[in-house]
Amino acid sequence: MLTVEQVRELGLPSTPLKETELRAAGWRERYGVEQTEIDALATLRPDIFREIVSGAIEPYFDSSLEWRTDEARRQWRRIAQDAFDQQVDDELLERLRDEAETHLDALRENLRQVETEVDAADFDLPAITLPEPALSKPANAPLVNSEMELQEAIKVLRQRKNYDQCA
Repeated sequence: MLTVEQVRELGLPSTPLKETELRAAGWRERYGVEQTEIDALATLRPDIFREIVSGAIEPYFDSSLEWRTDEARRQWRRIAQDAFDQQVDDELLERLRDEAETHLDALRENLRQVETEVDAADFDLPAITLPEPALSKPANAPLVNSEMELQEAIKVLRQRKNYDQCA
């Protein structure tokens, strides 16, 4: 909220109250100013506007919440892992690991077969059409490019160097 004190302190412009505004006389008598739109502050003094808004929001923002939440999550994981470790049957866990490894081996073999079949397939895919760069001003032509023979590129670069020295 923009206060009358802020309007006075910052010298913000006001807009005359409408003649049809029934409370205009009481407003002027009470505050001694016409109406000032918050837009005036945002436009003329954006730095102070940000300060005021930040100050108004600050009581409702906990800057440490993310860190404290992450710390609580880490602590819970440590406690949960300890509880799991104390309660798990080592034989059951070993059996589950062996079964999982067996399933993983089968899945890996299936993936190798799929890769082999995809590699062997002869797909007819369309060529990709890449867009040209949209430049705000035309680019200068390069002095050399990768399609030039080395001797030609050296010659062009030497000519440019000699030209620059004469300038």
